[in-house]
Parts: sequence; structure tokens; C-alpha cells
Amino acid sequence: MTARHPFLLTPGPLALDAEVRAEMQFDMGSRDVSFKKITERVRGLIVDLLDARGGYSAVPIQGGGSYGVEAALASFVGTSDRPLVCINGNYGERILKMLQIRGINAVSIVAPSDQSFPMTKVAACLEEDPGITHLCFVHCETTTGVVNPLRPMVELATRHGVRTIIDAMSSFGAVEISAREVPFDVLVTSSNKCIEGPPGVSFVVASLETLDSKTSETNSFVLDVRDQWRNFEQTGEWRSTPPTHVVQACAKALEELAIEGVVRRGERYASVRDAVIRATGPYASPLLDPRDRSPVCLALTARDVVRTQEDLDALYAHLVEYNLYIYTKLHLPTRSFRIGCMGCIDPMWIRLLGIAFEDFFSASFDESGSHPGRRITDLWKKAI
Repeated sequence: MTARHPFLLTPGPLALDAEVRAEMQFDMGSRDVSFKKITERVRGLIVDLLDARGGYSAVPIQGGGSYGVEAALASFVGTSDRPLVCINGNYGERILKMLQIRGINAVSIVAPSDQSFPMTKVAACLEEDPGITHLCFVHCETTTGVVNPLRPMVELATRHGVRTIIDAMSSFGAVEISAREVPFDVLVTSSNKCIEGPPGVSFVVASLETLDSKTSETNSFVLDVRDQWRNFEQTGEWRSTPPTHVVQACAKALEELAIEGVVRRGERYASVRDAVIRATGPYASPLLDPRDRSPVCLALTARDVVRTQEDLDALYAHLVEYNLYIYTKLHLPTRSFRIGCMGCIDPMWIRLLGIAFEDFFSASFDESGSHPGRRITDLWKKAI
């Protein structure tokens, strides 16, 4: 254990608010009335934040974001369906893989990871293949932080009679989404992104029409969204043991999100993103055009220095010396690495990040390759 919490600049999990973290200190029975009320509160807050009251229901699923996405696919895409998957990053690829594993005859179209998904490609595919039943895409592709066009894609799908399944993992809570203005069919998010809760629970938000529809049964117990929904509606309980401590913290995090507001939270993240760009500007460049950047994470390139995963490993190890933690994987197609802008980020962390980048990229190392004696306390003094 470290003496203090790591300074997380990752796209999830996040640095948590102290009051959110404190909620995990209380033990609670999963079938007790008090926990049922917390679950009901969480479900209601999710629906309200999407402006979806009356037409949608939020179904919590035990597990992180990928569990929620696979649950949605397993529950709402049948074996005879033909979904179209839009891919411009790792998480679009993951949707396709989940469908293929289940034996679904999916179609996919691919676009560059450093650009918002082109509507012309989606429109052409829907026109050419009238057998497509679902449009599956990632709203904010965390691979690079690019934002894909939510409203145009949902409206296009609706015109073609195609249902929509949206991975909104990194957009819900920081990018405005209104189910009244953009009536999607299914949307999935998780606790450990813009909600600013701990990881461990995801949310499948589906229209009541979709939940009530008669389709083939899901061939999984844990991934059956409809059965989980029916159990919530009838008993208020989870079908099997929920992550009680995570849900309690998530309830507090959602209450704080409702107070701050989605727009203001997005503005806070954008401010962090822009501060990171300024701090790292002499050494690294943003991958995306400003119009395509999300507020939640920032993809940077430093092609003269960070070209391989081994190069990023060296930068990562260097940043850890300063108690700074960024995402560990290099995106090879774009040679970019990610810094998260979500969570309770202290402005001093960003100033410290600028110092750490300066030290790394200016190659101020001794012959052994180690840093010449500057300690974290000295760096804090310089940052302050």
C-alpha cells in the first residue's frame, strides 16, 4: 500500500470523491428494505439524467461496462437478427467480437480511430442491406476519446426501422443525452466513468417497448436483462448477490452528478483536458481535431519519443515515480496514449504532470537511466 492515494489520470477507474468512497464503509444486507430503496434510487436517477422518465427503465447488472454491453446484446439481439456494428476503436471491435462469439450474423463497417464516424458510411450500409435489424455503436470511443454522432445515427436507424444499441460508457454523465429528443432503444453505461463511482456495476437503459417485446429467450442467466428487470419491478431485489458497497457508493455519486449537472460536469472535464494539453504541449500533441474531442479523455502523440509499447512503458514508469498514473496501453494504429480527464482531479496533479513530462522528454537522466535525485516532495513544492 502507498502512503497516499495514487493520482489517477486514467479513463476509469477514477479518483473518487471522499464522500463517495466513504459510502463503501457500510455493510448492508442485499435483500434488506434499505438496500432495495438504494437500488430504486439509483435506477430512478439514471432514468432522470437521461430525461427518460415514463418511457424507459434502468436495469443494473453486476459487473463492469463490458458485462452490461454483452448483457444488452445477449438480451436484445436474437440469433436470426443481423446487427450492424460501427467500429472506430477497440470498444466497437469488442461489440463485434461479443456478437460473433454468440453466433450472430453481424455486419461491420470500420472508420479511422482518429475521426468521428462518417454518417455516409452508415447510411450507405443501411441502404444496401435492408436485412439489418440493429445499429450498434460507441458514443464516445474511449480508445482515442473521439465522440461519434449520437443524434444523426439514431435518427438514421429510426428511418430505416432499425433498433439502436449504444455503448455510452464514457459519455453518460458528461455529454448531454435526452431520450425524449433522441429516442434510442438501448443504452449502456457503467459506474466507474462519468458517474464517478467505483467499478463493479453497469446499467442497461432500455425502452419499455424493448423490455416488453417478445423475442427469443436469452441463453444466459446472468446476462438476462429482461429477467433482471422483471425481478426489480416485482420485488425490488437483484436476482443474485449484488455488489452492495459499490451500489451504495454509486447512489451517492449519482446524487452528486444530479446536483452538478451533466453540462457542468462536461465543462469541468473539458477544463481538465485543456489544462493537460497546455501542460504537455511542448512534448506531445493531441491526436484528435478539437471538434471530435470528448471531454472525458485525451489521446496524445509524441511520435519522436513514444513510438512503441516499450516507449510508453518507460514513460509510464517515469510518471509512477511522481505518483501519476495514466492509461498503460499504446494504441498502435495511431501511436497514441491516453490521459483521463474524469474524476476528482486536483489541479496540482496537472502541474505535476507538466513537470514530469519536462523531466522525461528533456532526458534529464543520469548515466544509469534513473532520475537524478529529485524527490516527490520537491516536485510538489515546484508545482505549488
